[in-house]
Amino acid sequence: MNSFYDSIFSDKTRNSIQTITTTLAVLGFIIHLILIGLSSIAIIDLSSYGLFDNPINSIYTPFSFILIYEIYLLVFYLPRSFTTSLLKQFEIISLILVRRVFADITKIDFTTVSMANKDLKSLFVDLLAVLVLALTILLFYKAKSKLEETPQDKFDLILEKRFNNLKKYVSSALIIILGCISVVHLIDFLYSAFYGQHLFASIKNDLNSIFYKDFFTALILTDVLILLLSYSFFQDYFRLLRNTGFVIATILIRLSFGVEGILNIILILSSAAFGYAILLIYINYRNSPQIED
Repeated sequence: MNSFYDSIFSDKTRNSIQTITTTLAVLGFIIHLILIGLSSIAIIDLSSYGLFDNPINSIYTPFSFILIYEIYLLVFYLPRSFTTSLLKQFEIISLILVRRVFADITKIDFTTVSMANKDLKSLFVDLLAVLVLALTILLFYKAKSKLEETPQDKFDLILEKRFNNLKKYVSSALIIILGCISVVHLIDFLYSAFYGQHLFASIKNDLNSIFYKDFFTALILTDVLILLLSYSFFQDYFRLLRNTGFVIATILIRLSFGVEGILNIILILSSAAFGYAILLIYINYRNSPQIED
């Protein structure tokens, strides 16, 4: 499993995936624009799909490829740094919100819109959420940079190495599970495109939630497993508190996909704020003089 992890997340593989992602994002953007153009002049009818009636909708496709690459990086950082892994989760959510902003724009007719318009209010709420979340991510990075490395004895280094190896096993299993989830959603998408209904009843036609609800569910289970494994190696209360707090932050993100409107934004921002607060507590503990009995 270690060999599998090292091959999937080697520098060569990451660079190749990054190049492929960039290529697919550009090609997807161009193809999506062409389909919108063909639909607008009635050569083909794609009106029932909801993503081909406005050129701005073409941004959805490249952002989707970028999000997939960000998920790959999240799994890459999972065995290396729990903190960086959580940061990647917030970055993924922020990109989903940015993509949703473009979707909000396409729903509004700005020639007749008024301040009472529900879609306009949704646009402003999403814009504010993106700004607040981006600021929280920035503060998160700054706080993480202040985390001082404390010297470890030989025994602690051995435990750390063993724990990291176990996390690699879990991450390798997670990437396989995510591959299976992707295949299931692709099959359901193709089936619904041809037959007008979903093959799997649990999958709902919500473009902002497709795949990500299942992804964050798998991520929560993975984080909990890593948390339980950490109890076998470390008895540091504040380290366990940090890891538990990060799991709670992931759960709040997952819950946000089950609701809409302002509650969705509240759950996302609450997750970021809670994760940041937990990190500050942990940093204050690590960087303060240790009190001995």
